[in-house]
Amino acid sequence: LADITIVSQEQLTLLDQFNKTEVAYDKVSVVEQFRRQVALVPDNPAVVYLDKTYTYAQVDEITERIAGYLNAKGIGREDVVSVLIPRCEYMVIASLGVLKAGAAYQPLDSSYPSERLEFMIQDASAKLLIADRSLMECVPGYDGPVLYMDELSTLPACDRIEENPAPEDLFILLYTSGSTGVPKGVMLEHHNLTAFCNWYRNFYELTPKSRVAAYASYGFDADMMDLYPALTAGACVHIIDESIRLDLMALNNYFEENGITHSFMTTQVGRQFAAEIKNRTLKTLSVGGEKLVPVEPPRDYKLYNAYGPTECTIFITLFPVDKLYHRVPIGKALDNVKLYVVDKEGRRLPPGMPGELWIAGHQVARGYLNRPEQTEKVFIQNPFCHEDGYERVYRTGDIVRFLPDGSIDFIGRNDGQVKIRGFRIELSEVERVIRQYPGIKDATVA
Repeated sequence: LADITIVSQEQLTLLDQFNKTEVAYDKVSVVEQFRRQVALVPDNPAVVYLDKTYTYAQVDEITERIAGYLNAKGIGREDVVSVLIPRCEYMVIASLGVLKAGAAYQPLDSSYPSERLEFMIQDASAKLLIADRSLMECVPGYDGPVLYMDELSTLPACDRIEENPAPEDLFILLYTSGSTGVPKGVMLEHHNLTAFCNWYRNFYELTPKSRVAAYASYGFDADMMDLYPALTAGACVHIIDESIRLDLMALNNYFEENGITHSFMTTQVGRQFAAEIKNRTLKTLSVGGEKLVPVEPPRDYKLYNAYGPTECTIFITLFPVDKLYHRVPIGKALDNVKLYVVDKEGRRLPPGMPGELWIAGHQVARGYLNRPEQTEKVFIQNPFCHEDGYERVYRTGDIVRFLPDGSIDFIGRNDGQVKIRGFRIELSEVERVIRQYPGIKDATVA
């Protein structure tokens, strides 16, 4: 009845049509799908970094040793292993080793302040830290067990781990900005990644011949998109070295020399690349993390504008930028994702009317670690659908509107959150830091 007061039956039927996204897919874990590729294409390159190349068989062997080591230490399901490493091939190898052990990993960004990194490790109750020796100075207060990166390839052989993670097992802990200045750990489960990877492989037509650039920061949710769809398709992941990530000419030379077919970049960098660089190998370039300023699409490959909060596993909408748009939408829902635009009372709004975006579907996270009140506030029961896999919605805090074709137009936030190079920042956090300076009584950041 509440719906009828705002949305006519005809409009409600149209909104429900936008949400007909159900697609059947293989629900086995990323770990099991990787193992299938090892059996199918053992000699295919799985990961490349600078002059180092590892085949699927080699990655499988090293990651089994890591998993065996962790299991021998009593580390397994629902345990967390923190990972503090530079950009290198171990972004794939260390992560996959932890997942094979049945545990979840917590990727750490060495550019974060020490107090933030140490808080994240402590908050996660991490059982172990995998780290590069040179980065231990970033966590001077950490006194737990450490497995150094240079030891990973020399771990002893072990019995092959036959058991694969369950769909509801914890996959990763990713920390986002918090309005109190305390970061929140988003808990994603294996089934969340499985759903996303199946959509990605089908939409982007990944094959064992695809070459995918791993461009995103290791601690950014998009890094999972750079790694796991490729590793479950028999394709090759190329870790982009830090030295060329912001040098577009050098980046393009690397793409062309290595036949890179698929890449993601944060919005500002990707827009500049699409507008200024001519590339002959890419099939697709996807951008996300911020609002995309209108741009002429490149002629030689497809450009996609994507949107999605970490709490819903990377992307939940995608829009093909096939011409110069006055406003670039963020697109339609991915497979097995339902979108709702609601008013302050939680009532659905018709196309054209702005409201808060709520998300339901197979990619909605478990919640926040150790933050039950925050979890209950934004992960709520779905009042519009009770089908399996859609029982909960995530309240994004983003103000959007449906366009007549079912695409979403992003308008802004309903709070003081902004995005800087794809990272979520609360303006209140910036104000809090400014207030700590001597002589500053108060501050307001706009």
